[in-house]
Amino acid sequence: AWRMSRRCRAMFLWLALISLGFGGLAPAMAQSSGVLREVYTGFPNGSLSSLTNNAAFPSNPTTESIEANFEAPAEWSDYYGQRMTALLVPPVTGQYVFWIATDDQGALFLSTDENPAHKTQIAWVNAWTSSREWNKEANQKSVSISLTNGRRYYIEALQSEGGGGDNLAVTWQKPGDAVPAVGAPPILGTYLVPVGLTAPIITGQPTNTSVVEGGTATFTVRLQRYLGATFQWLRNGTNIPGATNF
Repeated sequence: AWRMSRRCRAMFLWLALISLGFGGLAPAMAQSSGVLREVYTGFPNGSLSSLTNNAAFPSNPTTESIEANFEAPAEWSDYYGQRMTALLVPPVTGQYVFWIATDDQGALFLSTDENPAHKTQIAWVNAWTSSREWNKEANQKSVSISLTNGRRYYIEALQSEGGGGDNLAVTWQKPGDAVPAVGAPPILGTYLVPVGLTAPIITGQPTNTSVVEGGTATFTVRLQRYLGATFQWLRNGTNIPGATNF
């Protein structure tokens, strides 16, 4: 809502949608950081096939969010699966090694570029691990992979949960770093850009309204998908301070 400072009739405000910089799917003035997390509930049994073979995967997640780093909330629920996707931005050119930890089964994929179609599986979990337990299975670790600073690489992690504990995290060894110990943090969002989000589609435009001076005028906009969109209302082409709700 926006409170009028003088009597206004038939005034309308235009909505500016900003921060659309999620991967290469929409132009952006600035990149956003983090990882897109998509959750699918009510069917997985702990095997990845129960996730990937379900009709809801990947287009119809139950919930979605943007996580700050390459890690999902642990002990979140039972009988669900999830996918986390981002563009990885290497800070330097060199050799990188990746690890994944999941409960239950999990898999990690990396593309040779920004295109998901070029991804290959580089690490996986056959059974389960504790949170940030990077060395339980040898296959949790990738081979050494050459990455170039200035390029972006599509990266994807999958996890399926039956019952009991659950977790998903991905870490790496950058050039010159030590091998991450058990409990080492995941890849930070500083090096990640969420992907899979498109530019917002407005499904309900704000309408004109009239109010008496000192009254409150409420304008509302509806989007097809709210995740990743931020808002700024304008009056006569000028931003209204603090008017960032929808």
